Amino acid sequence: MSVIPTRRLRTLLAAASMAAFAPLPVATTAGADPITGQDHPAEVMAVFGWRYLPSTVTIMEGETFRFGNYDFAPGPAGGLGGHSLDEVVPGCTAPPYTKNNAGTGETCPHPRFSSGRVDHGHVRRVAGADELEPGTYEFICQVHPFMRGTLVVQPRRS
Repeated sequence: MSVIPTRRLRTLLAAASMAAFAPLPVATTAGADPITGQDHPAEVMAVFGWRYLPSTVTIMEGETFRFGNYDFAPGPAGGLGGHSLDEVVPGCTAPPYTKNNAGTGETCPHPRFSSGRVDHGHVRRVAGADELEPGTYEFICQVHPFMRGTLVVQPRRS
């Protein structure tokens, strides 16, 4: 019987957990988990390593989607951190969007879509996504601005 070194075991476990959340096509349902067979309650997830899966989300005009925080990586202060999925507002940082426009001190517009902060293990509907016009929109995590993704809104078919 061979013993797997701790470092290698951690790497294998992280890879296996990420494979369980492999990118899935997003419409109005993410489909079943390949391991448990259960439907995911969210179409977009924050997962181990502070990233969105999938990083590109496609919905039809008038639809919305849910964001779930399944990231079990500890935050810098310890514990399991919160994440969000919010429209990127160019030149602005994060809420409260009051007098935070970098360099000008002016008030920034609110994002047109946002999940708000979502704690570990929770799922929230992304508000405002159903009001977007067809197009491409960038999104970001308020808490971890290096987490980025793209929302594609396709025109409704008649």
